Amino acid sequence: MNLAGLKNSHFSSGDYMSKKAEDKKNEIWSQVMSSKDSSGSFPGAKLAGIFVESMEPTFTAKGDAMPSEMLGLTTRTKYIHSVGAHGKVRFVSSGSHPYTGIFEGADHGIIRLSSAVAPTAGEKGQSIAPGMGLKFLRDGVDSANLVSMWSVDGQPGDWNFFSNDFFTHIVGPSSTATKVLAKKFATAT
Repeated sequence: MNLAGLKNSHFSSGDYMSKKAEDKKNEIWSQVMSSKDSSGSFPGAKLAGIFVESMEPTFTAKGDAMPSEMLGLTTRTKYIHSVGAHGKVRFVSSGSHPYTGIFEGADHGIIRLSSAVAPTAGEKGQSIAPGMGLKFLRDGVDSANLVSMWSVDGQPGDWNFFSNDFFTHIVGPSSTATKVLAKKFATAT
């Protein structure tokens, strides 16, 4: 999860990456809070632009901010999940598993909850298409991140953000439009 609002090379610099997780979280949180009165906007008809931009920076960019350029190309615009809410989180492990690393727990994390598209009311409306990004900051190394959602089809008629489980491998789309969108997402993993 690269925080799109942090288009600053500082958040991928060696100096930043070498810091303690708590210090990184505090720097990111300071940036989040400094822009809390501004909001993203849903792109509407501009959504088609997603098909000409790379999905790779979300998964391959180092650091905790989306770079403004990568490999000499301007990186992507946030066409979906462009409006969201952030919070601080911890990951508490049950301890009853063989996994190591971040699965042992993390005290310093940031979550972003968003809807892929603008919610609309009515019989043919799209209530929400919930998505979540998690960023767990680590001492001296890049953060551990994931993005997840229920389905690119969203939850028609269901306004409960947490009605369904979130997945990193998304439930199959049903409409032609969401099948095309899912195919675009599959260009990067």
